[in-house]
Amino acid sequence: MSDARAWVETIGQRLAHWRSRGLSGTWVVAVSGGGDSVGMLRILHELAPAVQLHLSVAHLDHGVRGEAARADGEFVAGLAASLGLPFDLGQWRPSRSGHFESDARRARYAWLIEVARARGAGVVAVGHTRDDQAETILHRIIRGTGPRGLAGIPRRRRLATDPALSLVRPLLDISRESIRAYLDRLGQPFREDASNTDVARTRARIRHELLPRLAADYNPRVAEALVRLGSLAAASQRAIEGAVRDVARSAVVTRSEGSFVLKHPFFRSQPLYLRTEVLRSLWREAGWPEGGMSARRWRRIGEAVMTLESGSFDVGAGVVLTSRFPFLVLHRAAPSPGTAATDAPPGPVLLPIPGEVDVPWAGGRIVCTVETAAPADEAIDLDRLEIPLSVRAPIPGDRFAPLGMGGRSMALADFFRGRGVAREARARTPVVCDRRGIVWVVGHRIAERVKVTDSTRRRLMLGWVASR
Repeated sequence: MSDARAWVETIGQRLAHWRSRGLSGTWVVAVSGGGDSVGMLRILHELAPAVQLHLSVAHLDHGVRGEAARADGEFVAGLAASLGLPFDLGQWRPSRSGHFESDARRARYAWLIEVARARGAGVVAVGHTRDDQAETILHRIIRGTGPRGLAGIPRRRRLATDPALSLVRPLLDISRESIRAYLDRLGQPFREDASNTDVARTRARIRHELLPRLAADYNPRVAEALVRLGSLAAASQRAIEGAVRDVARSAVVTRSEGSFVLKHPFFRSQPLYLRTEVLRSLWREAGWPEGGMSARRWRRIGEAVMTLESGSFDVGAGVVLTSRFPFLVLHRAAPSPGTAATDAPPGPVLLPIPGEVDVPWAGGRIVCTVETAAPADEAIDLDRLEIPLSVRAPIPGDRFAPLGMGGRSMALADFFRGRGVAREARARTPVVCDRRGIVWVVGHRIAERVKVTDSTRRRLMLGWVASR
């Protein structure tokens, strides 16, 4: 059996397994015209009769590549017609500068959901490959991630905006090279998107520069190693999620809109990571904003369960953890009208180096130390600062060049929006500034220009301490 036949049959077995577990047989196949999605369409079309799939093809024009994009659409329409499949063409135009990738992704999935509903489909299929998985995991490692992020992208999940629909990635175990070879044997052409080679984009640099360099100089099978790491992390994450569900089931006494009541003695007897993950899962269940919740802040909440004998702990985002022994209450009150106006500071306050400053309107204080091993949220290059430092609330027109964006500046409001920070929380998120502008959006990210590098001689440690 040829290599191609082996992995195509493996995909067929997975499809049959999904169908036997109740997955819908009516699929919308998202096809950009590139090799991965064209390969997916041809494979699914080949396997469809055996597993009783009913396919349609969907292509969205993202409105930025002019004639090339129109040619892509015509190519995909022709391919669908040649296979005797229904075809949907969508049009979208970006409305904001500097946010194309995230906005295009949201628009693409929203449109695919609309197409699926119109077609009566229960599944949307996308053409992510093993190479995409490796790139995603490496990208997350570079940005700094935990076990959940190391798990990469799932092979199958519910579409968050429509739980009746499933998103599947049938090719997630298959290399891009294998898919190209499959298409070559079929004599099937595909389109090349020039924007995929634009190394101004981080993802393109990882694909065309970093991964090839790692493969050439360190491990020729680095992509497989990254994917294997993702599989192990995903298995670990599933085990953790099972344990979290068990603890939550035993710990939560009541749940209602805006609050959860837990058994304090039982909950505090659990390991720190389980306490933290249960609180995180309840937070998500309630739909509370997560934009300002860093890993350190989650850990502090888990630790507070042990020390909170009575009284309350201000978590942030309007959420309060209160001990009413033997119960523990996690509660978010609606913001009082006019609170921001009465509590907001009249202007910036100086942050001494070293030293600390209270930020009562945000519910905590900022601590600043030089070259210390004490825990801190962020480390920055002291010599890149233009002191003095100050702390203030965001103001209209603020701009910020976040770490990881290559020094590119963006409106602070857009940064908050991308992080999912609720509107009512944005005005109460402190920012640390030097003479040049924002250095740290507290609880989120530092500026690219002050990051620690190999040439850093002095490190400044910044930490946020929530009021108890």
